[in-house]
Amino acid sequence: MRLSSLFLSGLLAVLLPMQSLAAQSLPGVQDVSFLVPAQPVDDPEAIYATRLELKLAEGSGAEWRDGALISRTGVELSSVARWLRGATVAPLVTSVSRDQLDRWHQHACSVLPENNRPGNLGLWFRVTATTAEVAEAMREQLAAEPLVSHVYLEPRLYPASAAQLRVPVACPNGDIPPTTPSFVAQQLSHSPTPLGHGVRRAAGVLGARGQGVNLRMMENGWIFGHEDVCKMVMSSVIGPVPSTTTSFADHGTSGGSIVFGDRNSYGVTGIADEVTPTFFAININGGMANSMALTMSNSLPNDVIMVVIIVLVPSLGPGSWLPFEFYQSSFDATLTATSMGMHVVVPAGNGNRSLDDPSLLGRFDRSFRDSGAIMAAASNGGLLQKATFSNWGSRVDAHSWGENVISCGYGTLFFPNNDRLQAYTAAGTGTSSSTPHIAAVVASMQGAAKLQTGQFLSNTEVLNLLHSIGASTPDVIGLRPDLPGILEQMGAIDGLTMVDPDVPIGGTITATMTGPPGSVSAMFGSFATGNLPLGFNRNVHLDLASMSALGAFVLATGTAQFNLPVPNNVALQGTDIYFQAVRLTGTQPLFVTNSCQTTIL
Repeated sequence: MRLSSLFLSGLLAVLLPMQSLAAQSLPGVQDVSFLVPAQPVDDPEAIYATRLELKLAEGSGAEWRDGALISRTGVELSSVARWLRGATVAPLVTSVSRDQLDRWHQHACSVLPENNRPGNLGLWFRVTATTAEVAEAMREQLAAEPLVSHVYLEPRLYPASAAQLRVPVACPNGDIPPTTPSFVAQQLSHSPTPLGHGVRRAAGVLGARGQGVNLRMMENGWIFGHEDVCKMVMSSVIGPVPSTTTSFADHGTSGGSIVFGDRNSYGVTGIADEVTPTFFAININGGMANSMALTMSNSLPNDVIMVVIIVLVPSLGPGSWLPFEFYQSSFDATLTATSMGMHVVVPAGNGNRSLDDPSLLGRFDRSFRDSGAIMAAASNGGLLQKATFSNWGSRVDAHSWGENVISCGYGTLFFPNNDRLQAYTAAGTGTSSSTPHIAAVVASMQGAAKLQTGQFLSNTEVLNLLHSIGASTPDVIGLRPDLPGILEQMGAIDGLTMVDPDVPIGGTITATMTGPPGSVSAMFGSFATGNLPLGFNRNVHLDLASMSALGAFVLATGTAQFNLPVPNNVALQGTDIYFQAVRLTGTQPLFVTNSCQTTIL
């Protein structure tokens, strides 16, 4: 389908003559100080009072086999085994083989400095005692053993939010009656910096909607079949499918919609709506370490793993909600994942405390131990100040909105017929809301980097950009990422932007071309994408079969706008149109700009 007679000829036919013309004239992880303080056994909300997580020393070769603790390396383990009598013992990680865990650990040790390596996940065990009193006595006895690196009561895992709710199906075909309004204008976290992350400008850059990026979402539940999160389906769950009627379901739905809510004329729109998500339910997969291993075994380098979970550590005082990597097994699993090039995005937690507090024994001191995770704090809505509940500290990498967030779920904004599949809220809160924003920003960065520059960003490159480009705050919660600024710094925006990534039928598509004053820019468009290396500075991202030239423009003052009216034809609704420009400047070689994308709604 062609939009108008403005679409003239193919890109290839224009680029080559123009090029010809231009050529002629133109921590020490095993340190015993990391033993977690004893938890009160009468606090069932924080820990499993009868379950221990036990880590044996590196080199011990410990393995639980046929009901006995044995050593692959010949180390005598009887002094440890005696304290396990009468308990139920099992590997903490069962989702992958022990040999695979050994290979992951060997890889981590080969790429990480000696003072910051994860423990081998194969040396972790879950020990279940008959009573809480027996578990505490066992913990004390095991802690005194030289071959025991870590032992503590197993923590419970919670969504990083103060609010929760619930329910199910497969995604319906569009808006469920009654008609759902559009809440996109209220998604102020999408606004230009400093109020938001500049999402609307960034979403016009091809790739910046997360195209080609895998998002691994580790949570405890989701509402499958919500009208505005059609990628949230049971078939994308890896492992057991969690109940959709638990208090966790709205939490997962809310976070997912912030990242990949559908791009349409109603409800909300996700920051990186073109990611490919899969879902891993933590609690029914045996906890954090086992679930992280399952996620890793289904992931590749450069995938984004979002884990919107925190833990309660009451031994540190009331309301001590902390990042889950406070516990060593979770830290080891996270560092193993980031050592393989995966980007793990986690909440800083809702405890209103400094992560630099000495009572935390350096667990969040990057010079002592660093999981490589990207840690997100929360601001008080659009204000550039810490939300009252948010943790803070030097370990925090970035922040986003933690109050008044628009998302799917909960039903406090729109909840016709009490239908969970049509529920929306304007009261998203906690690092549960800020963390999906930051995960989506990372997915956007990676999608744009891969398409526009030809390669993904490393963990270090992602962190450097998050630490340097964004709106600052007097609080120690990192910057609020400025996504367009980051894309410009990456080279993913260099000559072409869209005024709006979404245009209604009957509206006008407007693009802005920039370059040296006096240069000439030619605009092209297509209805599909390509990735053709034609020998220029960048590949051509348009599909030659559906591509047309849209006109040439002189950038007299260094900028020019291109306008394309969209016919008032409902058949165009949902159509994506892709744009890319070329630029000639004097005798310089022809320059191919970044590519862009507009959706007709």
